[in-house]
Amino acid sequence: MPRWLVSALLVVFAVHLVAFGRLAVKRRELRFVVVTVTFALLVIAFSLRLWAPRLTLGGVALYWFPRVAAWISAAVSLALYVRHRRRR
Repeated sequence: MPRWLVSALLVVFAVHLVAFGRLAVKRRELRFVVVTVTFALLVIAFSLRLWAPRLTLGGVALYWFPRVAAWISAAVSLALYVRHRRRR
């Protein structure tokens, strides 16, 4: 992935982190907290990819671990969203 794209995605994820962080604090709903965690993990992953792309852990790029955690968090977030929509 080109460096400019990693930088652009990092900015997008950081903006979303701030926006959903405010929603999580304001509304105090678990679904917004999980979305905030997802974007925090993505910011960590893309920061590592941008500034420390060669760091590894057990032969795996270090940025891969928060990225996988972000996928899991996103799946939980979607499940909470579906549950919220069904209750309405």
